[in-house]
Amino acid sequence: MAKRNGIHPILTILAILAIVGIVCYAIFGDNKKRDILGTWVTDTCQVESGFQCGKQGIAASINNSTKQYNSWEINRSNLIIKGKLFKDRRVSDVSDTMTIKRLNSKTLVVEQNGKTVEYKRIR
Repeated sequence: MAKRNGIHPILTILAILAIVGIVCYAIFGDNKKRDILGTWVTDTCQVESGFQCGKQGIAASINNSTKQYNSWEINRSNLIIKGKLFKDRRVSDVSDTMTIKRLNSKTLVVEQNGKTVEYKRIR
């Protein structure tokens, strides 16, 4: 009987922690997904290029003739944009993974392959 009474408070605490975790995820979990929506560009050789993250995970390339993005997702602190790469008369799948370093309403700073890139939101 004493064992049963000792387990019951532990199960109650675990249940409360699970509920708190679910509520916190519901409130804060999708913030990056919502905040990343928009068109992001950076200056590359005096031409603005970048990508667009749309609703339902749809993506598009901006001024990039070699990559044609079609989808995006966020996995932890990584933005993953997928599509097609057109190079040397060949077409292959591409998946660009960028670690999000900073994200606000106007600026997205990512790190990719050891290089830091700052994008600005234009829409």
